[in-house]
Amino acid sequence: MEKNFKKEAKVVSWVLLGLLMLVPGLTKLFVSGVGGVTGMLTGMGFPAAAFFAWVLIIGEIGSGVAIFARWKLKYVVYIPMIILLVATFAVHWGNWSNVLLHLVAVSSYWLLGQKD
Repeated sequence: MEKNFKKEAKVVSWVLLGLLMLVPGLTKLFVSGVGGVTGMLTGMGFPAAAFFAWVLIIGEIGSGVAIFARWKLKYVVYIPMIILLVATFAVHWGNWSNVLLHLVAVSSYWLLGQKD
């Protein structure tokens, strides 16, 4: 008898997508520090880099926690989608493997936000 692993696959996807935002956000906050993120954004030409560093960190940690809590997923998933799309075009453009991985993650967040 074949078991249907659809529910288990959804749980694994949900957990991994939560970690995909939470871990980098916590790493930026506690390892790189806000100054490191500000320097990175300044080097990329972002205006008001200190402000956007905080927006990025809070967006990653907040959306990661919200995804784990399954809180308003229909709306919350747009935060990581935007973060990943900006990173795709601002940082990874030209490295096509990274571009594709980012786009796969974006589509996974989009699916996560759809009603079952």
